[in-house]
Amino acid sequence: MHIDIEKIKNAQHVLIVTDNTTFANASALYSAVLTLHKKVSLQNIEPLNVNLSFLPWFEKSRLNRPSTADYIIKVDSGTFELYNFLTQNTFKINQKMATALYAGLIGRYDNFKSSECDGTIFALISTLIGLKANKQICHEFLFQRVPLSYMRLKERLLKSLILKNEARHAFVSICDNDLKSSNTKEVDAYNIMKEFLTIVHVEKVTLLKSDENNKIIKEI
Repeated sequence: MHIDIEKIKNAQHVLIVTDNTTFANASALYSAVLTLHKKVSLQNIEPLNVNLSFLPWFEKSRLNRPSTADYIIKVDSGTFELYNFLTQNTFKINQKMATALYAGLIGRYDNFKSSECDGTIFALISTLIGLKANKQICHEFLFQRVPLSYMRLKERLLKSLILKNEARHAFVSICDNDLKSSNTKEVDAYNIMKEFLTIVHVEKVTLLKSDENNKIIKEI
């Protein structure tokens, strides 16, 4: 993400635009901008998942865009880059910010299981823990608490599960009605696919769209 510190300082009203995948970073940035005694707002472009409710400023985010904002920042999932921006511009990272940044890293690097999670990221994790990031609440809310809608979709995917190639390749399928009736999105199905990789022998998971002639949507 590109953030211009001078534009923040000169703005009358800063707007931070976010979604479910970037809200942790938005929360940290919101805290930082507040320290400059600026008017700042959060806009979520989609309804926020309840498992993000532990993050600071969750209750401040709104779907509507304020008309008075004169500097708009669209946050992305680059937590490491955001941390560098904050430290380079001498923002003091408090516990709220450290917790939000830690949550951002969890999401960006798949609970630290991603192959992209190298020594630099683990060093940042250590730094954030040293800054009193509440890692326990991050893991509890992001990985141990899921909405009922997610469990309903998981049930549908389990029912569709077929194993091939000596159980090394798992195939699951969804249709628009599955998503609509469970009040979920395709991204929820992608997350459930990752769980299926923990099944013994499974090395690959393919998601099919059953109402579109079993078109392949995603493979992991």
